[in-house]
Amino acid sequence: MAIRRERRDAGENRQLILQTAHELFDEYGVNPVSMHQIAKTAGIGQATLYRKYAHKGDLCLDMLHEYGNHLIGEMDAYLERHRHEPALIRLAGIVNFWIDAIEEKADLLMETEAKMNCKEDRGNFFHSPMYRYSMSKMSELLSEVAEELENSELDPDIAAHAIICSLSPHGYFHIKQEKGYTAEQIKEYYKRMCLFVLK
Repeated sequence: MAIRRERRDAGENRQLILQTAHELFDEYGVNPVSMHQIAKTAGIGQATLYRKYAHKGDLCLDMLHEYGNHLIGEMDAYLERHRHEPALIRLAGIVNFWIDAIEEKADLLMETEAKMNCKEDRGNFFHSPMYRYSMSKMSELLSEVAEELENSELDPDIAAHAIICSLSPHGYFHIKQEKGYTAEQIKEYYKRMCLFVLK
């Protein structure tokens, strides 16, 4: 019974920490909020917080994993609703989800990239469910488009990987700010770029 109680408490603490961090980040932004502030606001000891998360980047990563799982569900639902649409339209839809996610979670993404060690599986984006899911779906859609256009030279896995890598948060915001593009303009460009490459 003691073990089960401990596990339940750990799960409750995790949800409390994540909820508190969400609220503080929404109010103040990610960077200004300290681990001390999160622990104090949540009403838990700092030792309890640090047992769960070694640093703020680790906490942000957990939040991103939760968000990623939610996003995967939304993309699945989108693909199901639009299953009769041309593959290029569905591919553009998945890219749009990525761009919207970058816009919505910019501070969280930047904090995570700055603090995580990507040599560890947990901090390695390419080992994440979000990457694997998106890679798989984009590759499938690229294969469909290439077949429709009779393009036998395209490697859909490399093309999918290239699209995902080009949408890294730092790269995305650099080109957006450098050129003064809106998110909608970038979405339209990616759609045209995919068609251009596939032809």
